[in-house]
Amino acid sequence: MDTAISLKDVSVRLGDSPILKDITFDVPKGATTAIIGPNGAGKSILLKTILNQIKKSAGSIDILGTPNEQYRKIAPKVSYIPQKIFFDDTFPLTLEGLFSLKTKRWLGLSQKDDQKMKQLLHRVGINIPTDTRLYTLSGGQLQRVLIAYSLMDDPELVIMDEPAAGIDITGQETIYELLKRIQQEEKITLLLVSHELDIVIRYARQVICLNQKLICAGVPHEVLSDDILQKMYGTPVAHHIHTANSHADGHTH
Repeated sequence: MDTAISLKDVSVRLGDSPILKDITFDVPKGATTAIIGPNGAGKSILLKTILNQIKKSAGSIDILGTPNEQYRKIAPKVSYIPQKIFFDDTFPLTLEGLFSLKTKRWLGLSQKDDQKMKQLLHRVGINIPTDTRLYTLSGGQLQRVLIAYSLMDDPELVIMDEPAAGIDITGQETIYELLKRIQQEEKITLLLVSHELDIVIRYARQVICLNQKLICAGVPHEVLSDDILQKMYGTPVAHHIHTANSHADGHTH
């Protein structure tokens, strides 16, 4: 199987503090991989390290066949959506203004780009004027806009940190259904951080279990045993492994 991201013996230190130690795993192309772990496990730091926003202290990372130290070479093929993006009413960025950041024009959108933006917004279920200011959007609306925005330059790889954070359970499932559909239609590689075990079991082909070091990696319903979860979180974790079997055909392929 082709590999989109490959980590080998990756360690990260912030100051004198070890954050991640000896992390090794591969992210297969054209599938969804989810990273899970408790608060403070280093999940967001791992994503930023992969993107070379934080420097690793040891090991190697390749993205789409390129060492991550040379991330600029493959940056146009990658979209990254961080966990928290806030827009306040003193920063009057509109939908159109946001999408214009993905174009080569100095100001505004070309007719082609404008058409693509509107197609993408419609595809994710956003049907509002493009001069709407971002700070007026609900959490769910903003996540959908960001998903559309991440697709504007036809990426091969989309990396998302908690794509359903701050959205109610029903909304979370809708966001993940949307991501699953887009991943399958576009054949993109999707790497995401999530804390929702049931959702990970249902939608991810591969799960990476992290708590400063690698606890497990593999097919969710095969590796997410009670023992592994207790080892990762330190206490028993209620989850529904049977969900994996009932949704086995729903894994992204």
